[in-house]
Amino acid sequence: MEHKRKFFDMLRKTARSFAGNFALYLDDLLLIGAGACLVSAAYEQYGRAAGLAAAGVCLAAYALIVARSRGGRHK
Repeated sequence: MEHKRKFFDMLRKTARSFAGNFALYLDDLLLIGAGACLVSAAYEQYGRAAGLAAAGVCLAAYALIVARSRGGRHK
């Protein structure tokens, strides 16, 4: 009986950890998708140069978000 309790406790912890990591993964995909839509819209509306500029801004913003989430801070 004690083995089952330990097993289900470990399973519960693993499931929570997986759910948290999966949620972060989905947030990242949403951010990348938003950037892709922005780049596509800028390209279609204003041309290649605007699309490339929007891509650069999206990549820079994403890099800052990732750096901050890992504990890096600008001073």
